[in-house]
Amino acid sequence: MLITTLIIVAILLTGFLLMSTRQVNHVNRAAVAMFCGVSAWVVYMIHGGDFLSLMNHPGYVPGNEKEFIANNVIVKYINEACQVILFLIATNAIVEIMNNNGVFDSLIKWMRTRNCKLFLWNISLLTFVISANVDSLTTVVLMMSIMAQVVSDNRQRMVYSCVILISAILGGSFTVIGDMTSMMLWVHGVVTPSAFASGLVVPVLTSLCVFNLLISKLLIGNLNVTSFIRRFDGDDSWLTPFQKLLMLFVGLAGLWSIPTFHNLTQLPPFLGALCVLALVWVLEGFFNFRNNNRFVQRKSIRNTEFIGMQLILYFLGISLAVGALVETGSLRYLSEQLNEYVHNVYIYGAFIGLISSVIDNIPFVLVGLNLFDTDTAATAKEFACNGTYWQLLSFCSALGGSLLYVGTLAGHAVAECESISLKWYFRHIFWRVLIAWMAGMVVFYIMH
Repeated sequence: MLITTLIIVAILLTGFLLMSTRQVNHVNRAAVAMFCGVSAWVVYMIHGGDFLSLMNHPGYVPGNEKEFIANNVIVKYINEACQVILFLIATNAIVEIMNNNGVFDSLIKWMRTRNCKLFLWNISLLTFVISANVDSLTTVVLMMSIMAQVVSDNRQRMVYSCVILISAILGGSFTVIGDMTSMMLWVHGVVTPSAFASGLVVPVLTSLCVFNLLISKLLIGNLNVTSFIRRFDGDDSWLTPFQKLLMLFVGLAGLWSIPTFHNLTQLPPFLGALCVLALVWVLEGFFNFRNNNRFVQRKSIRNTEFIGMQLILYFLGISLAVGALVETGSLRYLSEQLNEYVHNVYIYGAFIGLISSVIDNIPFVLVGLNLFDTDTAATAKEFACNGTYWQLLSFCSALGGSLLYVGTLAGHAVAECESISLKWYFRHIFWRVLIAWMAGMVVFYIMH
């Protein structure tokens, strides 16, 4: 069993290393994640019966190990992953429908200004608000597309791209619908939407303000604005300004109502997201009825590659890989050791944040999520539902993963779109994110 566990750990570490160095080895991240997930479970089956006995699975009868694992163990992790994936598909489709109907076109004209610092705060706050409703990667792709049509100078675009990245990461970290990692916490049942948001909103806003103040030092002079607007501020869309505003209101209000939908019905959150998608889709069809449903197909920056089947397969593969590790009992043993010798949630959060800076934060959030139980008797306060550990897990993995852009999928998207080198990011962004993280942590500590 020990050798089998070590092999699974080796598979995961190798996969994490390949995924974090994608810009060097050019290996597809989704392919690595799926291979790791499948390989981990194949190796797990070698001693499947022993692991089942070790984990004390209820209903397990020796002799039907493979059937029990297939029907009762692995499906648990597939179910949790698919809930997040279906939610992601629904929210991405909502944003795509809005974008195709020109809902965001007016933002381009509204944001055109020669005051570089005013533009910084405008794009930062707008990104923050959108990311609180839609996953951070989708938000980054959308805002990068908008920013590219306003800013012409390459260096300024690099700076604003990093502002978009940090704002999106922070916006997605304090709501349960804002990112795959925070959504996973909600699906796992360790946080509730209201308590989660109220516990993180002040530290997150503190970090955002500190980062923006620090990054503004890089912006000198006026903003180099593009001489023309590639979109026509709504002229290429059949919808009227009122119809666009109504569609935006229905989409955002619907997304914010999903936690209420879940509380009232106890149905999975993705069903609420699918319901909102249906409403937006019906509204779009009604508005475009006289135009035979003709609309302009917009192209967001690298949208197909970063937000599509590859992202879905990547998350599913990571979820399966971490699930196999959980079922070996190794995380339970690690949890016991940490409770005995460390027993400090701030150290746990700092460690997860730092390691997320060099390895994608999603797998380590999943590991941290399965590391402790909400009914841990010795640490009931920190690890109970809505305990400080779960909030720190989201906040630290978000900013820690942004210390170097390789720590988040959104960071990879920004780096590839604007050709940002790791050296430039480390020199200009790393220490600013670190200071913003520390400021947020101080506020979090005072609040809790």
